[in-house]
Amino acid sequence: MGASVHTDFLDLFKNDWFLLGDLTDLFIGGIIAEGCSRSVFDFNLNPNWVVKIDRSGQFHNVSEWDIWHSVKEYTEYSKFLAPCHHLSQCGRVLIQQKTYPITGELPIQIPNFIADIKSDNWGMIGERVVCHDYANHNFFTKDKLAMVAHDWDYPGGQK
Repeated sequence: MGASVHTDFLDLFKNDWFLLGDLTDLFIGGIIAEGCSRSVFDFNLNPNWVVKIDRSGQFHNVSEWDIWHSVKEYTEYSKFLAPCHHLSQCGRVLIQQKTYPITGELPIQIPNFIADIKSDNWGMIGERVVCHDYANHNFFTKDKLAMVAHDWDYPGGQK
């Protein structure tokens, strides 16, 4: 019988911060955006995904994960959200579909549970305009999901 080796993952880094840096560099690319509670980075292993790191401990990544998995089967709502692919065990790291700058009009009708409605929270996946920051939400306090009209505040007052 062979010996069983068990190493606490954190013990690997306790005396070797260079190893932690190597691991981080392997997975996390350049910074894309930074908000009041999270930082968003390119994901080196898949250029179509991003890594969101929750610095606040307020479970914003968990919120997006829960919302995505609650509506992903309902395309009327899920088509407006950037899909979530992986969530770390403690919820501090989220892997989400990457969005790109909006090239067209913002949608007139959006899901009623999206609370932080500003154009910076939206981007494009293919030809679709989606919300990539929906952690600030009213999802669990709404009686029912619905689409609502939104009049966007465009810079310079232009639509």
